[in-house]
Amino acid sequence: MFAEKFPFSPVLAGERLTLEQIGKKDAPSLFAILSDPLVMKYVTQGSFFSFARSRRVAAELLDARREDSMHYGIWLPGADSPAGVVSLQNVRQGRRDAMIGYMLDRRYWNQGLATEGLGVLLRYAFSELHLLRVEGRCHAVNTASVRVMEKNGMVLERTLSQKRLLFAAPLEMKIYSLTDQQYQSRRADAEADR
Repeated sequence: MFAEKFPFSPVLAGERLTLEQIGKKDAPSLFAILSDPLVMKYVTQGSFFSFARSRRVAAELLDARREDSMHYGIWLPGADSPAGVVSLQNVRQGRRDAMIGYMLDRRYWNQGLATEGLGVLLRYAFSELHLLRVEGRCHAVNTASVRVMEKNGMVLERTLSQKRLLFAAPLEMKIYSLTDQQYQSRRADAEADR
């Protein structure tokens, strides 16, 4: 399991939220979030919506046997279910890198919660796990996700065009990254501004 290979922090705190590792008890909440076609539109990289796909994504998020991933629920004070999920995925120990991912229940969009949740996770990734690099991907048209990564100091590396179905337009994906040096420099600048 992930916790056997990396230092595991069960709760990570932000200013307005906490991140707690998701578990089976969160399955109904995750499925509710993933049952929203607007959320799934960006989670599945342009695939058509289906409840079967939603269940499969929820099962992947809840699979504690994955040795290379850690998924945190985004919890607001007094809430009885997570507002969303933020994740470290495909963690490679040898290279000390990982992918990030996040999604929010649509009721919590445009409130800065994904930005704060990702910021808390990046702090953990670089300060506790000592990763050297993280990467995130989003649809080019998903301007909200672009802003989440950019507000956390992630830098656009490239845009990929992926061919889809025969008559469908290509899907453009933006690839962002952040290195430990960029992260530490950004933190030092923020401290100097205080």
